[in-house]
Amino acid sequence: MNLLVTVPTYNEAENIELFLKKLLEYIPPGAHILVIDDNSPDGTAAIVEKMMVNQNDRLHILRRPGKQGLAQAYLAAFEWGMERDYGIFLEMDADFSHNPEYIPQMLVQIAAYDVVIGSRNIKGGAVEGWSFMRNLISKGGSLYSRIILGCPVKDLTGGFNMWRRDALEKINLPSIISKGYSFQIEMKYKSYLAGCRIKEIPIIFPDRKLGKSKMSKKILLEALLNIWKIRKGKKQNTGFEQLIKFAITGGLGTVTNLVIFFLLADLAKLPEIPVSIGCFLVAVTQNYIINHLWSFRKSLKGEKLSLKRWGMFTAGSLMGLAINIAVMQLMLTYFTLPYKAIAQGAGIAAGMVINFFISKYAVFNKK
Repeated sequence: MNLLVTVPTYNEAENIELFLKKLLEYIPPGAHILVIDDNSPDGTAAIVEKMMVNQNDRLHILRRPGKQGLAQAYLAAFEWGMERDYGIFLEMDADFSHNPEYIPQMLVQIAAYDVVIGSRNIKGGAVEGWSFMRNLISKGGSLYSRIILGCPVKDLTGGFNMWRRDALEKINLPSIISKGYSFQIEMKYKSYLAGCRIKEIPIIFPDRKLGKSKMSKKILLEALLNIWKIRKGKKQNTGFEQLIKFAITGGLGTVTNLVIFFLLADLAKLPEIPVSIGCFLVAVTQNYIINHLWSFRKSLKGEKLSLKRWGMFTAGSLMGLAINIAVMQLMLTYFTLPYKAIAQGAGIAAGMVINFFISKYAVFNKK
């Protein structure tokens, strides 16, 4: 398969020897490994060099003078591999969060696809050993990126990815602007824009057992802000434009709901619960029509209004309402807030995002 496994390291002395031994068990006999080490002060590079003696040129190391970041490590590895005519490249971490046992399955898939992604966010995929908040931040970050970029890849942030050489050439690696965590997002997004065939396979992602994570709040925040730079210049209708239109439509629906409720419940003195249900149905119908004709018009390409889509949209709205209530209750239970309205606002935002997600990928998806 002419495979090169690229493994960036910084202070992985506790993991690297055991990891490389396991990795060698799961790659084909002709495959090679390139460790990219950023001058780890714990002696990671020395351990790799000692192992190289007995590997008959299957194990290589690219030593760099200092810590330059994940993106630069991978870009340097891709350049190194292309100069030596490798045809397939695999990115993976050395902390055992990326299990080498998945490599044979990825190699099978790469025969038919340009990019194969080890995904935590599709059916069968999961993370182990993470706190609720860390898992929420990870999935929220991936969902946020998908919406802003309008990209269907479920696990945009994951780093266990296999690439055909052709896919890397289509991406135009010198155009990559990311320096850190957003690198994986940008790579996948640009491969999607380039028309690459992308396949996600489910993986179990355990938390590292040894060593320290390189992730920090600062790195994560920087990555989420970089999404806007990555998105800049995209000419087609994106999930972000659709989200803005969807939010405006939802605001109009809220106004309609309140006006009708005031007229019927306050002025006409009709029972509140039946009026509230009626207001909900009217507002949902209004929102469905506006979203069909405006927010998602380009996705539907002239398709007519339908009772089936209205029913799906109504169900999605009810699910959004349930998420709204759940998030509000969660925040009121676990956080001390100066005002309850903060919890309600967070619930409304979460409900809207879920409702938008359902609308974009189920209700108004012509496929």
